[in-house]
Amino acid sequence: MRRRYPLRLRIAVATALAVTVAVAGMAVTGYVIAAHELNRSLDLGLTREATRLVRQEQATPDAWTPSGPCEFLAAPTCVQRVDADGHGDGDPGLPVDRHVRDVAAGRADARFDDVTLRGHPMRVLTAPLVPGRAVQVAVRSDGVDEGLRRVTLALLAAGAVGVVVAAAAGFVVARSGLAPVAALTRQAERIARTRDPGHRITPDGDDEVARLATSLNTMLDELGQALAAARSARDTQRRLVADASHELRTPVTGLRTHIDLLAREVTPERRERIIRTLLRQTDELTGLMTDLIDLARADEPPSADELEDVRLDEVVTHCVASARDRRPDLTFDSVLTPTVVDGVARTLVRAVTNLLANAASHSPPGGTVEVRLDDHELTVRDHGPGIAEDDLTRVFDRFYRAPGSRGLPGSGLGLAIVRQVADAHGATVTAAPATGGGALLRLRFPTDPAA
Repeated sequence: MRRRYPLRLRIAVATALAVTVAVAGMAVTGYVIAAHELNRSLDLGLTREATRLVRQEQATPDAWTPSGPCEFLAAPTCVQRVDADGHGDGDPGLPVDRHVRDVAAGRADARFDDVTLRGHPMRVLTAPLVPGRAVQVAVRSDGVDEGLRRVTLALLAAGAVGVVVAAAAGFVVARSGLAPVAALTRQAERIARTRDPGHRITPDGDDEVARLATSLNTMLDELGQALAAARSARDTQRRLVADASHELRTPVTGLRTHIDLLAREVTPERRERIIRTLLRQTDELTGLMTDLIDLARADEPPSADELEDVRLDEVVTHCVASARDRRPDLTFDSVLTPTVVDGVARTLVRAVTNLLANAASHSPPGGTVEVRLDDHELTVRDHGPGIAEDDLTRVFDRFYRAPGSRGLPGSGLGLAIVRQVADAHGATVTAAPATGGGALLRLRFPTDPAA
């Protein structure tokens, strides 16, 4: 497993390595330049001495004598003359090879050589003196080697100091530069420890770390909203299960009671009444289960593939016709304007059907239900007892039934389904007392489908 080192240490080490590479490059460059200049100075001195000797020989032949052994001379240079056959005069002891003879014979140009003479490094210039003779000018080069050694030691010492200083500076810079990151890390760890998405990180400045803090705050906002929505959905589901269990208990108990009665010996007339009651209770239980299923599905927003342009006036016409069939004792007065909404036809049919069923259940026999559709607003009015002021805010709650409506058939889920369908379509649904008596329910869709 790869060991992970702290970011602060990695930055300091990376800085030290970068400085080391830079110092090494500068040291090598400095060494090359120093060696070049020292050798150039040495070669320039040899060239000047050889030029002086050539001029002196041309002016006064044999007026000067070669020097003694080079390693014992206090003078900066030593010289010897060499004939084309390789014989040299004097006692410098400089080596004579084929190239030196070629220079003396005029067959080769002047050349610098590095030689070792009796254990001492020498720099030698061999140049033509006069036809048939060459001159060798030499100087000990151990001074240059000593200078280069000192330059090398100085460069190494300076490089080592530079690397140490760079590492320390890198650590200090990394520590100060990463201080905002460390503070951000502490706040993030606090949020993780407390599990509080409501905590906010305070950005400092407008640099990258501050933008990261702002992004984390945005993420926390989204996370808080998601958690709140999840808690709300969980609470809603828990209430739905509890309410459904309570509502299902009564019809199931009734069914069991009547089934027990059928198991006994009863008269044919009573058996027929019990069967009719069982059928009615079965229908009520089936309706309750259908409402529960629709209510659960309504919690899921429609997908983009399900949405389509729906002629709401045609949906209402179909639902009104079905309501007339179910309640022929009522008059359904409808005035509809052609209206197109963006939605799911199946759920819209369910919502409109529930609005009409609610109005029909609260209408007296022979009453009238008024249905109007205009400007993307559907209104349904009945002429029943109306809605009490205290019940206006609760009529769309699940399983809620006003005290005056508890004797009527139904489960109290119809208007809850209407509200969920409205929310899924971006619409609003409200209830209010109607002028002259009865209740008025409004289902208003957005004029702009994209709204």
